[in-house]
Amino acid sequence: MTSFRFTLQAQLTLFIGAFLAIVLGLALLSALSLRTVDGKSQALASKWVDGTRILGELSDRVSEFRIAETYRGLAETEEDRIAAERRAAEHRRVIDALRREYLDLFGAEPRPDLAKFEAALSAYLIAHDAWMARAPDAASIRDASSVMALHELYRTTDEAADATIDELRWSAHAEAETAARVTEGALKVTMLASALALALAIWLLFRIKERITRPLAAITAALTELAEGKRYVEVPEIGRDDEIGVMAKSLDVFRANAQALERAHEATRAAQEHAQILARQDSLTGLPNRRMLVADLHAAIERVEDGATSCALLFVDLDRFKPINDLEGHRFGDAVLCEVARRLRQASRKNDVVARLGGDEFAILMEMTPATHADQAMRVAGRALAAIAEPIEIGERRVELSASVGVSLCPENGLDVSTLLRAADIAMYHAKRDGRGLFRFFEQSMDEDLRRRAELESALKKAVAAGDIRPFYQPLVDLRDNRVYGFEVLARWTHDKLGSIPPDVFIPLAEQIGVIAELTWSVVRRACREALQWGAQVRLSVNVSPMQLKDPLLASRLLSTLEEEMFPPSRLDVEITESALVDDVDTARATLAALQAEGVRISLDDFGSGYSSLYHLRAFHFDKVKIDRSFVLAMQHDEEAGRIVDAILSLLKHLGVTTVAEGVETADVLRRLAENGCEIGQGFYFGKAMPIGDASKLLRRRRSDRRVA
Repeated sequence: MTSFRFTLQAQLTLFIGAFLAIVLGLALLSALSLRTVDGKSQALASKWVDGTRILGELSDRVSEFRIAETYRGLAETEEDRIAAERRAAEHRRVIDALRREYLDLFGAEPRPDLAKFEAALSAYLIAHDAWMARAPDAASIRDASSVMALHELYRTTDEAADATIDELRWSAHAEAETAARVTEGALKVTMLASALALALAIWLLFRIKERITRPLAAITAALTELAEGKRYVEVPEIGRDDEIGVMAKSLDVFRANAQALERAHEATRAAQEHAQILARQDSLTGLPNRRMLVADLHAAIERVEDGATSCALLFVDLDRFKPINDLEGHRFGDAVLCEVARRLRQASRKNDVVARLGGDEFAILMEMTPATHADQAMRVAGRALAAIAEPIEIGERRVELSASVGVSLCPENGLDVSTLLRAADIAMYHAKRDGRGLFRFFEQSMDEDLRRRAELESALKKAVAAGDIRPFYQPLVDLRDNRVYGFEVLARWTHDKLGSIPPDVFIPLAEQIGVIAELTWSVVRRACREALQWGAQVRLSVNVSPMQLKDPLLASRLLSTLEEEMFPPSRLDVEITESALVDDVDTARATLAALQAEGVRISLDDFGSGYSSLYHLRAFHFDKVKIDRSFVLAMQHDEEAGRIVDAILSLLKHLGVTTVAEGVETADVLRRLAENGCEIGQGFYFGKAMPIGDASKLLRRRRSDRRVA
């Protein structure tokens, strides 16, 4: 059975409540006693004392009435008699008023009875009135027998008044004794209640000391010892279930944490030392990191400024490392990076600093004499490329890599860290652009090329946003009836300051900076709008970049554009290259199938170059195949190229696929293509890419020529 315990707060509340109840009870009892005593005192003051006064005055008035009566009897003149009667009448009126005042003072409350006094006074007054009625003259008034009778009645009345006064005094004395007893009782009760309250207060203080003060002092002492560094302190009162118990348990937890903190302090100190190492070292390869390289480069530059040495900085960036990470996994990629780091250390000299900058980027810092620093940097760069090019075998898997190296020299290319880092990075970029697997020394023209590229990027972004890149149209001619089959849409850009920018410059740049989709939709939308004037028989052919083909929403976006421009999907051909199919075959197949389902025809562009996989011809069900222009152009002087084209035409004819030959520039090539079954031709022989106005004129002219023929 679980015992119920009051919390500390509940105990304090109970103690204080009991104390307040006694104090309030004592106060209430005292107030009631004082009220009773006050009532008795008021009664003594306002009733009994005043009653005695009234009865005394009443007795005095009766006496004065008797004296006035006597003066009347002794009056010798009529004036004295009338004056005495007037005084007697006044005294009688006051007697009646005092009698009423006495009765009103007590009301219905108990009081000494006036019956005897009233009877005696009435008898006296009746006799007096009778005496006055019988004695109109002075002789009668002085009648001894009448006077003695009245005096006897007066004496009886006075004795009754004295008796009533005595009775009233005894009643007042009894009331005073009652008030004294009430006061004494109230005092005793108050003293008893005060004694109980004092006892309760003493008991409460004792309980507070036992339950609160002493435990808190013990806990404070334990906390003081803990603060002084003693970690193995026994915490008191830990078994209690109230707030002090909670405090003791919290202190015990704090003590345990302090012990753990002390144990962790040494581990933290060791971790900090290790962190200092990690702050200067790459955690994966163990090479110095970028921060360490920058510090070493600072020191090397200072030595160069002193004229004692020269230095070279080599940036090494792996080519196409991301596919290895994506296909083989990051663990395998990390193992490759560690092997590359090992090979770079072997390829560099003993005193060179080999660092990992991050990802698949490395750097080599070399110091040597000024006369040979360029040659030595060249040799180390060559050895590094050769070492990385060796196949890497990890477990049962084998990969082949290449790298691009950029070299900056100090002091030739700069005397500060940021300049040398940037120069090496620019040289490495040019090595990648020139074909990868190469090294390049920084030249000032590289920086100028980079600035021109940045200027071109900015201009291209603005041109795409403003719609300044326009569609041009190159005719596609049906070789069977010389009819214009349609036009291929080609993007053309003329800048106000830079002039005409070739497509092979701005199209790859648009892909690199991520605006190719916006560029394509802008050109396609405008071409669809302009081509509506040509009639339903003329088709449009548009190119989709490999990057766009990775977008699973490509089909829906293209169809939405056609719907907005009210251009029938059956008039559109979409051209893709085989390289676009390699990265994500499933997405490409789903996208092309969705377009074909809506009537869009799909063409395979540049067949004969790149992969030229027969698998793609079978898997994707192309509507058209375009033979690469390099083979068509070579037909004029290279018979082998002609035989390749003939073979491609024969293959596609048997597969039932429409063929397009681009690069047609002479009548001989045109004739041979037609004789071997090529259906559609494209090239300068029929016309170059032209704006919409020229394309419309060409279309009208060829239609007119056909009608004349």
